[in-house]
This record gives sequence, C-alpha cells and structure tokens, in this order.
Amino acid sequence: MPTETITTISPITNAPILTRQGIAEASFSEVLATATNAFSTFRHTHPLSQRQRVVQKALSILFSKQDEFAKEITQQMGRPIAYTAKEVATAVKRGEYLLKVSTEVLVDTPGEEEEGFRRWIRKEPLGPVLVVFTWNVSFWPWGKI
Repeated sequence: MPTETITTISPITNAPILTRQGIAEASFSEVLATATNAFSTFRHTHPLSQRQRVVQKALSILFSKQDEFAKEITQQMGRPIAYTAKEVATAVKRGEYLLKVSTEVLVDTPGEEEEGFRRWIRKEPLGPVLVVFTWNVSFWPWGKI
C-alpha cells in the first residue's frame, strides 16, 4: 500500500514549507512492536534517576532552541512570533515541574496496614504512548485560510 504524502502549508504564505512521506498502514504493526520491545528493555535497564536525566537533557535542548522552534511554530501555525517563544518556554516549565515531582509521585503508596499483610500500590509504566494532535490546522476562528 502506498504511503500518504504529508505537506505542511504555512497559513501565512499559503505555500508548502515541509513535505514528507507518511507511514504505510501495513507498517503500523511493526512500528508498534518495535516501540513495545524498546520500552520493555528500557524500563528494566534504566532506573528512574537515569530516565530523569534523559528528560532533563531533552528539556535543556528544547529551551536552547527556543527561538528556532518559535519561528517554526509561527511558520507552521500562523501564530504571531511575539507569542511562540513563550509557548516553548511554557512547555519547558511544565516538563521541569513534572520532572521535579516525578520521584515523589512515582514512589510506592502504602496500603492499609493489617497484621500478616504487606500492601502497597506500585506505579509502573505500562507501555509506549502515541499522542496524535493537530498541528497545521486549516480552519481558524476567523475563517478558512
């Protein structure tokens, strides 16, 4: 089955700014299997502290490229450049907060005490997550572009 060609069109210029091939439907199972396998290996070989360092590095990279990403957001979404750098900075702040509280919120929660029993709730990652969101939307509140 042929793959879909995905073209991002700037709402500012109405011109294509990026074209890439989508994934063929037949490849979904392979991608999911690869992600699941990588997840199962990673979760057992990388303790939380190491995963936190990976996230911190990613947040640092995101923040260091704030101006570059701001320009891309403006080109791809048409959002005024005056606001887009703040979007990146806010995303970094949210990530830093989640990183800061991750040790505390991911610790085992003790259960009700009862003689002869040891109870707890363990928070463990279950698998990969796919998030799909719109990016280059073709309809804005003020009408079609």
